[in-house]
Amino acid sequence: MKHKLLTATILGLSLVTAPLYAAPARELSEPIVELMPVVKKLTPELKLSAEQQAKLKTWMETAPAKRQAVEAEALEMRKQLRAAILSGADDAVRQDLLNQVGQKETQLLTMRSKCTDFLRELLTPEQFTQVREAYATSRAR
Repeated sequence: MKHKLLTATILGLSLVTAPLYAAPARELSEPIVELMPVVKKLTPELKLSAEQQAKLKTWMETAPAKRQAVEAEALEMRKQLRAAILSGADDAVRQDLLNQVGQKETQLLTMRSKCTDFLRELLTPEQFTQVREAYATSRAR
């Protein structure tokens, strides 16, 4: 009886904890503001002018690649920091890596902020309000 109870407990725990090990944890912080997916979704409703469409297209062709490059750098720095922590590296080495990770996170937050500034300049006040409200609604879910 004890064997069956122990087996059932282990099986139950493995089913509960398996998802924790199945996928890697998100390494980077969640974007502070992420409006482009909302703009993409609302594009027909926003009724962008040809000029707005052209500027948005140019931004979309360049900005994501720049952000992804910085994200890759941040992930590499986190990998180095993790290795330093696990190997028992000197505090000065860890602090240097912590500072580098912090700088990359700041850079990513700044990029998101500049994206919002770009949209604020690109869109009319009414269009930007529509995007901002749709974003807020999506975040509330």
